[in-house]
Amino acid sequence: MTSKERVLRNYTFQPVDRFTIDFCACSLVYERLRAHYGVADDLQLMERLHVDFRYPKPRWAGPPLVDEQGRPTDYFGIPRGGSVGDFGYALEHPLANVSSLAEVEAYPWPTPEMWDYEQYAQACASFEEYAVLGGVWGWFFEAAAELVGMERWFCLLYDEPQLAHAILGKIVDFMVGTSEMMFARAGKHIDICFTGDDYGIQSGPMMSMRLFNEFVRPYLQRIYDVGRKHGKLIMHHSCGSVAALIPTLMDMGLNILEPVQVRAAGMDPRELAARYGGRLCFHGSIDTQWTLPFGTPEDVRREVKERVETFRPYGGFTIAPSQHLLPEIPLENIVAMYEAAWEYAWL
Repeated sequence: MTSKERVLRNYTFQPVDRFTIDFCACSLVYERLRAHYGVADDLQLMERLHVDFRYPKPRWAGPPLVDEQGRPTDYFGIPRGGSVGDFGYALEHPLANVSSLAEVEAYPWPTPEMWDYEQYAQACASFEEYAVLGGVWGWFFEAAAELVGMERWFCLLYDEPQLAHAILGKIVDFMVGTSEMMFARAGKHIDICFTGDDYGIQSGPMMSMRLFNEFVRPYLQRIYDVGRKHGKLIMHHSCGSVAALIPTLMDMGLNILEPVQVRAAGMDPRELAARYGGRLCFHGSIDTQWTLPFGTPEDVRREVKERVETFRPYGGFTIAPSQHLLPEIPLENIVAMYEAAWEYAWL
């Protein structure tokens, strides 16, 4: 059974030889693991860790991602600091003072033509035996908040909803157009439409259902619908407590939730498995809030084994961390996680 076959069977609740395995980390963790295992590049590292997924990224071919002060930006023109390329934070909010629809219209929005789709299609085609995650990374709500600034963004939702919708519309037009072109050029090599945007905090969703239904659902549905139109499973990333949103996301077409932030309210894997097992797949849940950073290797092994036992009766589960692996996590705990994954994943 190839990784591609294993993932597609696992995520349609068919029998598999083992649960699937995935990896996500910042660049410094990649670097440390390459040195630990003595491998030359990240693809060799993925093979060493028995990772079943591959996520080709398109190459930016638009204007230089730098502002007038020489600071790196993302493709929305937001200047970034910190670990640029991994988790860089917004240094300024370009639309912090936006007050009119004309200003939204005049902003230099990116367009779907600013990606190199030929390179992207070649990258997707190179992973014949693996499950390829594709489609646009749909962080539209977070992008809007970073363009405007979080506090004012949430004020706009109440005070000036027409401005909020205008900003969301511009962002999602770009994302939907990008995703359409990705699937048009490389769809036969893509297995899962993987998108993401964070809607949860530790205690619950970051907004009411009324706000979610008005300012998230219609835009997210557009992104899901591109993947669904091309016959792909829909996998969505959201950190935090999103238990209250799961029924709505499933109604919209969600197949796979990534990750399970196990220490957030309502996100206990046993409860989620009992409620949604056999109907919704779960991707990742090895705890990055306590077990991996503060536990022992034996704690990590125990959690991997427990998680496999939880989902064994239902299927549709991938062993992976509950968020990106960060440098603060001891290397021996990451190694223990993937050794345990390979040992316990077999069904």
